[in-house]
Amino acid sequence: MLLRTLRRPLAVPAVLACSAALLGVSGSVTAAEADAPVVVISDWSASKAAATATCPSGTQLVGGGYDSQPAHLGSGAVADAVNTNAPSASKPNTWVIKMDQGKAKAIAMCSKASSTAPTVVTSAWSADKTAAYATCPNGTQLTGGGYDSQPVHTGNGVNADTVATNGPSGAKPNSWVVKMDLGKIQSFAMCVPD
Repeated sequence: MLLRTLRRPLAVPAVLACSAALLGVSGSVTAAEADAPVVVISDWSASKAAATATCPSGTQLVGGGYDSQPAHLGSGAVADAVNTNAPSASKPNTWVIKMDQGKAKAIAMCSKASSTAPTVVTSAWSADKTAAYATCPNGTQLTGGGYDSQPVHTGNGVNADTVATNGPSGAKPNSWVVKMDLGKIQSFAMCVPD
């Protein structure tokens, strides 16, 4: 698993400070640099398998995403989709990703500044073509979210569906809304205390 710290692009003085640090010359790190997000990237999953990236001790999950190697038809057309892209409901401080057919890497963004890990709220599975909402409880606020899906496939098993909606809801306050074009979906909301 790869662990990276994201920082703004280095200006010349910052490069000189890094060079001085490598040479053993003392320097200082700003509070903003010390609190820069940490990015954790998993190894590639097996085909059709989930990949997870877990934030290290002393950090809290604040978001996530993925890198993918989707499956293609013989003609080169994409025959795959991202089935899961969400905070894990069963493994704290973890982002999970799963492709329908291909391989993926999970990417977790972790904050050193945040003192509270988000609570993950999960909706029930939707009916086909219906939105699912995960709503943060009273006393908490929505900070992000994601989904798990059951896409519709063609007769030969190729994915024929897509996630049509994935974001904060404008209709239901403090909720993450997701919707498949054809199939079923489940919403995940990340909630932190007010």
